[in-house]
Amino acid sequence: MEMLTTILNPGILFFILGFVAILLKSNLSIPESVVKFVSLYLMLSIGFKGGISLYESSLFGDGILIIGVIIFMSALVPVYTYFLLRKKLGAADACGIGATYGSNSTLTYITAAGFLTSIGEAYQGYMTVALVVMETPAIIFAVVMAQLSLKAGAATKSTRTVIRESLTDGTLLVLVGSMAIGYILTALGTEDSPLSAFIGGDMFTGMLVFFLLYMGTVVGKKFKELESFPPLLVVFAIVAPIVNGVIAILISKAFGFEHGDAFLLTILCASASYIVAPAILKDALPEANPAKFLTMSMGITFPLNIVFGIPAYWWAIEAFL
Repeated sequence: MEMLTTILNPGILFFILGFVAILLKSNLSIPESVVKFVSLYLMLSIGFKGGISLYESSLFGDGILIIGVIIFMSALVPVYTYFLLRKKLGAADACGIGATYGSNSTLTYITAAGFLTSIGEAYQGYMTVALVVMETPAIIFAVVMAQLSLKAGAATKSTRTVIRESLTDGTLLVLVGSMAIGYILTALGTEDSPLSAFIGGDMFTGMLVFFLLYMGTVVGKKFKELESFPPLLVVFAIVAPIVNGVIAILISKAFGFEHGDAFLLTILCASASYIVAPAILKDALPEANPAKFLTMSMGITFPLNIVFGIPAYWWAIEAFL
């Protein structure tokens, strides 16, 4: 019954509504300009609130441990993905998928953070730092592995270029910048300004629900492409996130992380990037086929995490931690 209550979260229900609308061939359409605004608002809001929480908590202690776990997982996932898929798909595609699954989905994180807020469960500001940190290492690690594998004649970009593009991605800059602003304003004692009403409360929830409705329509379109998709990749897109999530839960139990932090750590490890990583890999690793890792992350892993992963991981954390 508790699991059912968790699944019947407004955001999840609106995601399902968008998904079903596309399957029913509805003419439901949301302008891209509106979606871009809502997306940036969500990044700004979660970053700003993370900055406030970070000032009130501290990065040391559990924060350092969690960031260490994030970096470890960002290295582990591309490595095991490479060795599992290289013979079947080739080095480039294996590295591309490894980068995608070693990174994370910011929207999945924001949805999970919104879920915690809705049930009154706290989490610390360093979790937003962990979100930012996880965007880059897996991409760099995977591209370096691809360079070593493809050797002469590879068209991959230099590691320095990959790092620069990872750190200057627009979405990431808004997230990091708003987090810094939230931290500074809190330090100055001016965080309780009119901006607080804009970035929090009911407005954030409404924007998140609206964006999840849009994402439901996007995933619905991607879902139609799965009919001819390789079974191996479908299995990987389902199993790998679960394995990564279980590893995160076991680590959380070993270190005694608080439930809210453990939940968000699990979500970060169990999600896959469909914005930052594919955008960078398009130029940094052109030998990799984006249709594979983009369809896997957006068409399979993302909806499974939103509809089933969030309630399942929360149930597991409450039961075992």
